[in-house]
Amino acid sequence: MNRLVPAVLGLSLLAATAVHAQPGQGGPGGMRGPDADGDGAVTAAEYDAFALQRFERFDANKDGVIDAAEIDAIKKRFEEREGQGGGGFGARMLAQLAAQDADKDGKITKDEALAAARDQFAKSDANKDGKLTGDEFRMGPPPQR
Repeated sequence: MNRLVPAVLGLSLLAATAVHAQPGQGGPGGMRGPDADGDGAVTAAEYDAFALQRFERFDANKDGVIDAAEIDAIKKRFEEREGQGGGGFGARMLAQLAAQDADKDGKITKDEALAAARDQFAKSDANKDGKLTGDEFRMGPPPQR
């Protein structure tokens, strides 16, 4: 198995948790949730902006790609927080991040991250009104199979 896959999975969960931060609250690492205007609804534009912010944060060397070394660093941060046993939030987050590597080349580009975020938004928007509110916002997208 590509070593990027387990590392990437947890990073997406970090994003998902940050998505559910209440307006005005910082999510993991001080990141704010995607409800930029604090109106209780997350629009597609807010979700895209949040995904790009998250991508920039994880792209530590600012080369436009989240590579294996950056993912390893993220994985180490989760292990430090959760212990070596892990399997909790960090493992789920890394699994979701791995899914963003659409071409399976071991790197996540900004385009791949944005496409994954848009797909996640579409899956979460149960009533297809172009925004996430109420249960859509709290529950997030359905589990991937």
